[in-house]
Amino acid sequence: MRDKAGWIGAGLLLAALALTGCSGDDEQAAAAAPIRLQLTGTAHAASGHAMPGKIDPQDGRWQRKGQTALYGEPGQPALLKIACRNGMVEAVRNVPSDKGAKAMLSFVGYRGVLRLPVDNNGARWAGALPADDRNWIALTGGPFYATVAGGGKVIFPASSVLGDLVEGCKPQAPQAPVAA
Repeated sequence: MRDKAGWIGAGLLLAALALTGCSGDDEQAAAAAPIRLQLTGTAHAASGHAMPGKIDPQDGRWQRKGQTALYGEPGQPALLKIACRNGMVEAVRNVPSDKGAKAMLSFVGYRGVLRLPVDNNGARWAGALPADDRNWIALTGGPFYATVAGGGKVIFPASSVLGDLVEGCKPQAPQAPVAA
């Protein structure tokens, strides 16, 4: 990797030196022209393969089922599932990958960013954090988007369903007995 970076740096230096020898109108034309470098050994995205999942499904909506909030189109697998389990909020993004793979499921909202470490079981990415983690505000403070390896970017509308779920999942402090 270090050798490639050196070759790229050398190529950029040669291009800059070539431009310094220009003068007049030719100099302006050369400065505006794109510089093309051949980067050998780089991987290109496979052509003809569509990005998995739908981005911004028009029929998508949030649904609450007990301690779970689901987002997706009716009759289709959920694009995102948020569930409360024993004071932990779990996020599940239904995107297949290599079994045992690890990644970050990133949520970016108006009021924050949450980078959730996730594992893939071959069919979905899943990870959890305590419900009282302040970074859940990325999902509960308005619209947000989520992105994970191989899953593209999905934009989710704001919903009080998520805020209610996360808030209700936080551990409750024991109440002091009221003196009579």
